[in-house]
Amino acid sequence: MAQSYRKNLLILSSARRELENFNKEIKKKFYELFEDLSSNGFLEYPDGKKLSGYDLFEIRVKRENVYRCLYCNYKNDIVILCAFQKKSQKTPKREIDKALKRKFNLRKQ
Repeated sequence: MAQSYRKNLLILSSARRELENFNKEIKKKFYELFEDLSSNGFLEYPDGKKLSGYDLFEIRVKRENVYRCLYCNYKNDIVILCAFQKKSQKTPKREIDKALKRKFNLRKQ
């Protein structure tokens, strides 16, 4: 019998608001990747990648621009922490800090 890796995927309300700022095509692609992530427990490169030096992962969408969602594993769930349009080569430190702060706040709930 095949083992199931399905995990609950939660999207923080703040991340959901950030996702709503993206156009329909970008949102659709992210939600398809969320389904894959939930089913498999991880995403292969180029759709997903671990952020070096952090306990965070990114979901990657590239169309005419580059978009990212940062997420973490929390207990037995996957939590989408933030979403943004990437405008530089490196993931902006402010987005990493925002994701880490939101992750820290999960423990307080």
